[in-house]
Amino acid sequence: MPKPGDAITEAVLLQHFVEDGGTVTQGEPLYLLETDKVEMQIDAPVSGTVTWKVEFGGTYEVGTLLAEIQ
Repeated sequence: MPKPGDAITEAVLLQHFVEDGGTVTQGEPLYLLETDKVEMQIDAPVSGTVTWKVEFGGTYEVGTLLAEIQ
């Protein structure tokens, strides 16, 4: 999970825009995070097939591996 702000250490993974096993193109929306201050859409850093490593609705610390794109 990327660091959404200086004081933020965790966020809730609200929604995914690509299903497990689905394909994504670099720059397309991948998932939505919610912190205590803001919701933010995270775009795919690369193109490929998405494998989710966490459950949606969970709270995760910054740096947690949320998904792999191969």
